[in-house]
Amino acid sequence: MVKGTVFNVQKFCLHDGDGVRTCVFLKGCPLGCIWCHNPESKSNKVQLLFNSSRCSLCGRCLPTCKGRSIKDGKLTIDRTKCDLCGECIEHCLNDANELCGKERESDEVFAEVMKDKMFYDSTGGGITVSGGEPSYQPEFTLELLRLAKEAGISRAIETCGIGKAEFYRQAAELGTLFLFDIKCIDPEKHKKLTKVDNAHILSNLKMLTELGAEIIIRMPMVPGCNDSDEDIALLCEFLKQIEGKYRYAEIMAYHKLGVGKSQRIGEDAEFVHENATDEDKLRWVEQFKKNGIEAQVSQ
Repeated sequence: MVKGTVFNVQKFCLHDGDGVRTCVFLKGCPLGCIWCHNPESKSNKVQLLFNSSRCSLCGRCLPTCKGRSIKDGKLTIDRTKCDLCGECIEHCLNDANELCGKERESDEVFAEVMKDKMFYDSTGGGITVSGGEPSYQPEFTLELLRLAKEAGISRAIETCGIGKAEFYRQAAELGTLFLFDIKCIDPEKHKKLTKVDNAHILSNLKMLTELGAEIIIRMPMVPGCNDSDEDIALLCEFLKQIEGKYRYAEIMAYHKLGVGKSQRIGEDAEFVHENATDEDKLRWVEQFKKNGIEAQVSQ
C-alpha cells in the first residue's frame, strides 16, 4: 500500500487513452510551463481554491480564518495566515471554497477506479494517471499501474517525460500506454517556456521507443509561444527520427481555463491569450503535413 497526493478522480473520460477511462490526477509537477492548464496541480501540497464568482460576501467564513476580510466590496485572503483547516468550506453557502489535494492510499483510490470495470471491459478502457506529473510521485503511480495490470484493465499515464528513466522503464514493463508531451524541440526555448531543459525528456522518449512501448505523442500548441513554422518544422524533424515507433501525433490546442484556475489559488497567470482559433488549428495541421507529418487536433 502506497500513499500519494491526489486532487481529482474523474470518471468517463474519453480522450485520455483507449475506451472509457478513469483519470487519477496527482499533485506536483517540476515544470513551470507559462501556459499551464492545471496550475492547481503544480504544487505537491494541499491548496485552497477560492472561486470569487460564487462568493456572495455573506461573511459567514470570516470568523473561521484570520486571513479573511472584506474590503471595497471584495473578499480577500491572506494565504500566509490560512492553515488549510477547511472550516471556510463548511460555512460557505455557495461552494466558493475547496481544498485541492488529499493524501490517499493506493488501494482506496484503485477501489474507486474499479467501480467502473464493466465499462472498461466493454470498451477496452481503464485507468489513466495524470497530473500534475505522474513521475513526480513514482511509487504511487507505479502501484496504481501494477494494481491495474493485476485487475486486467488498460494502463496509461499522461507525462511530460521529466521523471527518472527507471520510472519509465518500470511503467513500460507494466504495459503502459504513454501519452507523452513534447512541448518544444529547441532546448533554449523549451527552458524559457517551461523552466526546464528538454534533453532528459527527449532521452526518456528515445528510451521508450527503443523498448517498444506504446506511445501517443501529444504536442501542446500555444499561439505565439511554440507554434511558429520553425518550431513545427523542428518537431516534424524529430518525429521523423522515431517514425513507426509511436501510434500517432496529436495537437493539443491552447485554452485559457488555466487563467481562472490560477486566480483560485491566489496567483496571477503567467501567460494570458485567447483560446486557439479554428484558423490556428488549421494552420498547425497544414504545417505538420507540409513537413511530412500527419497530426490530428485533440477533441
